[in-house]
Amino acid sequence: MYKYRHKSLEFLKNGEIVLFVSIKLRKAGCAVIILTLIVSAMAVVFIPSEVTAQEREGIKVPIIMYHSILKDEAMWGDYVLSPVELEKDIVYLKNNGYEAVFVSQLIDYVEKGKELPEKPVILSFDDGSYNNLTYVLPLLKKYGFKATFSVVGKYSEVACEDAEPSPDYSYLDWKDIKKLMESGYVEIANHSYNMHSLEGRRGSSINDGESYEDYRQAFYNDTFKTQHLLEDNCGFTPDVYTYPYGLVCDASRHLVKSCGFKASLGVEEKMNYICQGDSDCLYDMYRYNRTAFESTEDFMERLLG
Repeated sequence: MYKYRHKSLEFLKNGEIVLFVSIKLRKAGCAVIILTLIVSAMAVVFIPSEVTAQEREGIKVPIIMYHSILKDEAMWGDYVLSPVELEKDIVYLKNNGYEAVFVSQLIDYVEKGKELPEKPVILSFDDGSYNNLTYVLPLLKKYGFKATFSVVGKYSEVACEDAEPSPDYSYLDWKDIKKLMESGYVEIANHSYNMHSLEGRRGSSINDGESYEDYRQAFYNDTFKTQHLLEDNCGFTPDVYTYPYGLVCDASRHLVKSCGFKASLGVEEKMNYICQGDSDCLYDMYRYNRTAFESTEDFMERLLG
């Protein structure tokens, strides 16, 4: 072993730790120092990042976020897709070995060790548009797929007043929601009662300057109102909370758990890795928004590739 000193730097060589080569060249009165560092070790200890650990231990679960499904081409955009494109998505997933599951199945996997399919995927539909009943349910039945519908309590209350609901603008009322649940192809998530807005309060997040106690009461009043309406009118209460617009804060994360929800859905576009025994992986789950501006192939490549 020898020591090499250069100014304030000291390097040790013993065949195991570091090999440092310093070459000093002189030319035309100028000194040029070229340093080449090669790190070698007999035993390398690698501490994986949190994401890498999840990738190694967890099951990869992509979640697709849909909204309204309409035939009118003039309506297609960021949050409106055609039934034809939706069917193409489902066919693509099915042909590539994916099986649609409920969020509740992820909960059972994490908490109870129940099995998941080899390639699970979640189809989620936000806001509770009536066209989800018109166009989505028949496709789910046709291909044996499942989906999670997130409903806004106030929207469903207003929908009960529509004598003749329209796929173009109506929302699911209580009997529609009950019909969807009874089909076996749909589960329902709580999408707030009246916090699906960007005016005043932004989604279900805390306002600037609002005290935690005031926010807690507002969040509880809103959230439990939808829970109670679903229980009274449809006979069940959701275990999943879907953040309006995906707007979350530390306070809302805490309150979602204190309300008894076992999972929550956000809108950040990343892959989920679900690990048994790790309940935290079920909260703020990531979703990829499906717009009308990509083909099925391009979207799936971005999602699954």
